[in-house]
Amino acid sequence: MADMNVLVVGTGALGSIYAWRLQEGGARVTCVCRSNFATVQQDGFQINSGTYGQHTYRPTRVVSSVADAVADGTSFDYILVCTKALPNLGDNSEVIGPAVGARTVIVLIQNGIDIEEPFHARYPDAPLVSAIAYIDVSQPRAGAIEHGGVAALIMGAFANVDSNAAARVSQLSDAWAAQGVMSSVTDQVQAFRWLKLVWNASFNSVSVVSGGNNTKQMLGDKGCRGLIRNIMLEVYRIGEAATGGPLPVLMGKDSADAFIEDTDGRDAVEPSMLMDFRARRPMEHDVILRRPLDVARRLGVSAPYMEAVYAMLVMVEKTYMARL
Repeated sequence: MADMNVLVVGTGALGSIYAWRLQEGGARVTCVCRSNFATVQQDGFQINSGTYGQHTYRPTRVVSSVADAVADGTSFDYILVCTKALPNLGDNSEVIGPAVGARTVIVLIQNGIDIEEPFHARYPDAPLVSAIAYIDVSQPRAGAIEHGGVAALIMGAFANVDSNAAARVSQLSDAWAAQGVMSSVTDQVQAFRWLKLVWNASFNSVSVVSGGNNTKQMLGDKGCRGLIRNIMLEVYRIGEAATGGPLPVLMGKDSADAFIEDTDGRDAVEPSMLMDFRARRPMEHDVILRRPLDVARRLGVSAPYMEAVYAMLVMVEKTYMARL
């Protein structure tokens, strides 16, 4: 894939792994880094992966902004948007503007529901792909990446993906798959977004409102376990009402109980909201809870457990952000 030129915007924990795997296959990868820019520019990413081993990953180029990425006239086949989805703090779709060209495929690797529309509105002619990541990864300090045993992507068209763009999306998926990422293309991408929300809306939110607990600690408590299950059931009901049918089955997991049992059988995981809570950063509660709740209200689906944890999450965040 030496002819593939890729820009990764938001090269933190998640972005670094997906960038690395593409570059291992021969792609040219430019990484936009912010808080970790100086470290990565000098030393690269120090990756400790349970799947791929230990490695120092040095991107083809490391820049601190999208403007710098295109300053020399470079054009990109793909832009991977790996930033956190925080639309409640503002529309950040303009960030990639300098790099969006006539052939650029935009791939949103972000959490949550209804994340695509700002990008489609700003770049109405660009092929836009929605992608769901399943990966256990963290960046405990700048440039240091801890990755476990999962790296998967499910991608699907959102807008303007004609036959030519679809072939290029398949090429991108195949490039990841060739380097050990479980990557696939689907025509049910929105249903898979709701399916991921089954885990995200429950474990992420409860990890914070329970006082800061990992998956093992939460599932070891009868009350937390029950709360997680009830939130999952609400997400299933909202998602099925929104998509008009049953949510997909993911690697044999077809119910709230299946997700809980699978998580309980794995090593302890610290959800991303818990990491943000500990670091006193904004959390993705808007796309993971508020927007799904908006859908629930519109469709007449009751979700009292999600309503409660959303209210608590917002209050927790307001409290610590006010002290910064």
